Amino acid sequence: MAKVFEGVRVVDFTQVIAGPYASYQLALQGADVIKLEHPKGGDQGRVMMAGGPDYLDAGQSSLFMAFNSNKRSLGLDLKSARSKDIVRRLVQSADVVIENFKAGTMARMGLEYAAIRQWNPKIVYCSISGFGATGPLAGKAAYDPVIQAHSGMMTLTGYPETGPTKVGYWVTDVAAGIHAAYAISSALFARERTGHGRYIDLSMLDAAIGFISPMVLHYLNCGIEPQLAGNGSAASSKAPTVYPTATNQIQIATATQAQYEKMCDVLERPDLKVDPRFAEILTRIENGPDLFEELAKTFVTRPAKEWEKKLEAVGVPAGVVNTVPDMLRDEQVIHRNIVQQVPPPTGLGKAMAMINASFHLDRGSPSIDQPPPHVGQHTDQVLDEIGFSADEIAHLREDGVVG
Repeated sequence: MAKVFEGVRVVDFTQVIAGPYASYQLALQGADVIKLEHPKGGDQGRVMMAGGPDYLDAGQSSLFMAFNSNKRSLGLDLKSARSKDIVRRLVQSADVVIENFKAGTMARMGLEYAAIRQWNPKIVYCSISGFGATGPLAGKAAYDPVIQAHSGMMTLTGYPETGPTKVGYWVTDVAAGIHAAYAISSALFARERTGHGRYIDLSMLDAAIGFISPMVLHYLNCGIEPQLAGNGSAASSKAPTVYPTATNQIQIATATQAQYEKMCDVLERPDLKVDPRFAEILTRIENGPDLFEELAKTFVTRPAKEWEKKLEAVGVPAGVVNTVPDMLRDEQVIHRNIVQQVPPPTGLGKAMAMINASFHLDRGSPSIDQPPPHVGQHTDQVLDEIGFSADEIAHLREDGVVG
């Protein structure tokens, strides 16, 4: 069964996380993603989170592998004047261009949208940058931690006694990648109706602000400035909602009065329903630390899994705090088949685990069919497809234009 983006060709200038994550979502759904990498070293992400010498030698770090399956790699030195003809031919055969250089970089190479659309008026061109293509900070370099800081996200995460902390993952990079994949899909859909391409100016900062929009609106519309919430709920209480048990910790989310009262029943603590400090949501917020101490006394008496089952049985959202290995053993995770095995890239001798898309379709679901490529692994194949002869390819390789 054909996938939804089969027949769509993407020319991918991106590296590290935000851009590669976006093009990976398209590749999982069948798009032919041609990744342009410098012949010497390739994507910067190839050396980030390396799993050991064998992985480094193969240019296959955990970070790179996470976002680059199902793609083909064309080794190309964009600083070479002769590379422009290769890019032109690629673009003429393509539907989408994605880049995540600093704003202005593509223009300096003569590959900005205005130039690219001369070669292909129907192209969908997506530029991903830290702060956007316009404005006083356009062109400013940005990695995920900088955007977490600039967006205000860090002031939501952490404890008053220790101060702001970043999320322990590149959340604004991934947020930008998700938005980019959605924007590109939307533009391709619009092109089917109108015949016209689109230019997409996507900012990591904008994506991060969108992710924390309830907190932003709480300040704009209500005048309430968000504060560090620790493990509390930004919606209802600053008191921790992660409790110790006889085994590992458990997260409880009692969003309603009924859920709170059912939790008290499960814990056999009817006193907490009538105690004036905790009887109503506003008093629970005011006396959050005291409530945490009372609940912790009871939660610690039984294993986390036992509490989870009892609470879920009465409709109280609860979840054991899993480690990554715990999560991978979870029966629901296994059932969803989000972890898939693919053949190893050349030089790595065992099958490799990869993470699939987060949704299924009734026909043509996303899947991982090919391992991440080596730098320039598909150079000859791609150049042949866009009309270069074997002799021309050999000369380009000898001159270091491709590799």
